[in-house]
Amino acid sequence: MKSRLTHLPIHDIEFQPNFAADFISEFIKACEKGRAGGDLYHSWKVCIMTYMIGRRMNLESQSLRELFFASLLHDIGGVMVGGHVVEKLTQVPDVYGQKNDFLIFAHPYRSQTIMRSFPTFRQISKIIGAHHEFYDGSGFPSGLKGEEIPLAARMIRLADSVDVTLKLHHIDDINELLQFLHFSVGEEFDPAVFDAFRELVLHDSLLDMVKDSTEIEHNMKKIKSEMNDTYYFASPDTLNRFFQMISIVTDNLTSPSSLHSLRVSDTAVQIAGLMKLPDTELMTIRWSGFLHDIGKLVVDRSVYFKKEKLSDDEWGQIRAHPQLTYDILNMVDGLDKIAFYALYHHENFDGSGYPEHLKGSKIPLGARILHIADAFEAMTSNRVHQRKKDWLDALDELKKNRGTQFDPEIVDAFVREFS
Repeated sequence: MKSRLTHLPIHDIEFQPNFAADFISEFIKACEKGRAGGDLYHSWKVCIMTYMIGRRMNLESQSLRELFFASLLHDIGGVMVGGHVVEKLTQVPDVYGQKNDFLIFAHPYRSQTIMRSFPTFRQISKIIGAHHEFYDGSGFPSGLKGEEIPLAARMIRLADSVDVTLKLHHIDDINELLQFLHFSVGEEFDPAVFDAFRELVLHDSLLDMVKDSTEIEHNMKKIKSEMNDTYYFASPDTLNRFFQMISIVTDNLTSPSSLHSLRVSDTAVQIAGLMKLPDTELMTIRWSGFLHDIGKLVVDRSVYFKKEKLSDDEWGQIRAHPQLTYDILNMVDGLDKIAFYALYHHENFDGSGYPEHLKGSKIPLGARILHIADAFEAMTSNRVHQRKKDWLDALDELKKNRGTQFDPEIVDAFVREFS
């Protein structure tokens, strides 16, 4: 049985005009955790700086929107199980070393490849792919030079380098920073972009806008409020494929199976179809399946691949992911129901689950469906601490736990269809 896709106009889904800005910014923030576990805010800081540079250089509104999304997404290909590419850049600050480090060298192309599969993001993907090109042609990955490099990419190059420089050298004096950066004008940086940055730093306190988490959050909120645009997620199909991409990125970083969330989503939609739920609910459940585990990005991602016995603290990190997923999704208008389904997808029917020990019908139906789909996919996939079961054995396991772990009516419908 194939899952059914709906084709509702996006305004019928009641997303706000700044939905794309809200969702992408929260997802990127979740991805950008350092090895020590704190928020890096790297792409948020780059976004704030580039946006202000773009305004200073009088970019028109559409170009500013492209700049906003390109700067947020420029390092999506640099998110790793063990941290983020910006941490490697502070360890390998010279361009020649970066060219010889595969993860650094490849991440602009990986970011571009991820984004260019979406028609509305293709122009942005070109900017992303060029954000490590140097003005004199000595950058990577393509050796573009001068005007061959998109203007937005030249802006990102400067802001990206500023954040890395501040992390690496801990420069507090503005004039010292400008003098340090000036050595690379005409080589790494476009002179016109640097001039705009210098004016913003000297006269508009640009660096104060990214000096700490409070300022970063405040200024990002202000900029996002200006992103009233439905172009990037102009159709349910684009949004559906974007959520699929998010699920693959999440699973590549947190699961031995890179298709875990896709399979959970597909299974959950099949169950919902068996239960004759309306198309709008099928779509909600489908997207809940894609997004149900993104909270796993927030904790130490290496714990999901650890072969040794997990400590109590590590189990605590794993069990925190439904709440963390909710925290991410609940920041985005329009994802309220999906946030609740994700929050409760590890609640057991008898009240023994987590995080709130809900019981029976107090658990949302979508979450009960996700719980069964998630468990079935886990049982039929190889895991670090578990060999996969035959799907018939997995169905037997569902039957054994009907009424305790799982909703008995949903189990009966699923087993009856696939036995």
